[in-house]
Amino acid sequence: MTEGEARKRVLILGTGTAGIRAALELNKTSARVCGLEVTLVDHREYHHPLPFIWHVVSGSLEPRRIVFPLPVLLGKGGREGAVEFRRGRVENIDVDRKVVSIDNGELEWDYLVVALGSTTNYFGMADAEENSLPFRSLGDAVSIHNQILDNYEAASRERDEERQRELLTFVVVGGGPSGIELAAAMQDFMSKALARKHSALAPKARLLLVEAQEALLSGFRPKMSELAMRRLRARGIHLLLGTRITGIRPGGIETADGQTIPSRAVIWAAGVKPVPSVASLPFQKAKDGRVLVNQYLEVPDAPGVYVIGDCAYLLQRGGSRPYPPTHQVAERQGPACARNIMNAMGGKGQRAFRYRFKGQVIYMGRNLAVVELGDLVFDGFTAALLRRVFYLWRFVSYLGLPTELRRKLGAVRKWIPAYFYRRNTAYLHE
Repeated sequence: MTEGEARKRVLILGTGTAGIRAALELNKTSARVCGLEVTLVDHREYHHPLPFIWHVVSGSLEPRRIVFPLPVLLGKGGREGAVEFRRGRVENIDVDRKVVSIDNGELEWDYLVVALGSTTNYFGMADAEENSLPFRSLGDAVSIHNQILDNYEAASRERDEERQRELLTFVVVGGGPSGIELAAAMQDFMSKALARKHSALAPKARLLLVEAQEALLSGFRPKMSELAMRRLRARGIHLLLGTRITGIRPGGIETADGQTIPSRAVIWAAGVKPVPSVASLPFQKAKDGRVLVNQYLEVPDAPGVYVIGDCAYLLQRGGSRPYPPTHQVAERQGPACARNIMNAMGGKGQRAFRYRFKGQVIYMGRNLAVVELGDLVFDGFTAALLRRVFYLWRFVSYLGLPTELRRKLGAVRKWIPAYFYRRNTAYLHE
């Protein structure tokens, strides 16, 4: 940078899908912008793809197989990339001063990207937060896997039948895609891998999926819901639909219709909300707490501040519904945001974000899936085959085909024996 040329400081908060995509896009284009300084901030030094964490719960993948170290992602060929990583936890965002406070200092910006993701929404139920396990991160997946093992080990030593039933009753709260895939993965793990290890306990183990709505997959086509319910019931998963939970105690759940269901393992996958640092921002927000952004992913009243991923509320074309806080959307908003920042720096017009929903593949079991593809909704052999091909390609090509290819191929090699229920029944560490 020559004398007189101003620095252009971009600060990205969060290394989730949207944040890392924005950082990688800026890394690629940095050579064209003199004086560009990009800082990526998070309390973790790695990135992990959320759509694959349920494989950790079922013992079909070790956590290290889906952990991508940030130094490897941000620097290529031994050289440092344009993006500098700063480890820290975001404590405050001062929009007027253009300063972000983290637990070990302050950072200034000219362009700010808020991609802090979301956290579990307990809908004001303090006892749910205290007495259930969330399912939002790799660490959560490890905790759930280990909790299942703890319960089986304790049940194998328990002589009281009522206590044993509590230990072997597992409850998943939330009938969206995450809750369904988690329940299916847990059923795989329990009914095959753990049934071999604890054969005497297998008939006593049961899994419940609780949903407040009258059907699963709210917001999807009715046929998706019908197929999902049919498949899950056929697998022995008990569905409690139209069931609102009013309390979660250390020994089980209580419902609005007066039921008390004993359980020593309740997993909450019933919703998400923006993290507290986003909730405190002085911007206009939607009812769900997400920050309202314009078609360029920029906050209307704060030029140079972009909000993407689960934090952002943007109406789809036609203005009827917002983009959902999903991995699919975050994957595309990251690069779109980075390109708009580059255009803004160069005095060029920004491009409106547009994304058309491609479809959904929901895991139901080893040879089971429900697929929504365009106007088609189907299950059966074709859906299961499509799911396998789709997941393998999606993982191997994640963040670009060459990125950590050796790590990805190692994960694929582990998936092959896992298909035959040769799952890891040992305790895991993040």
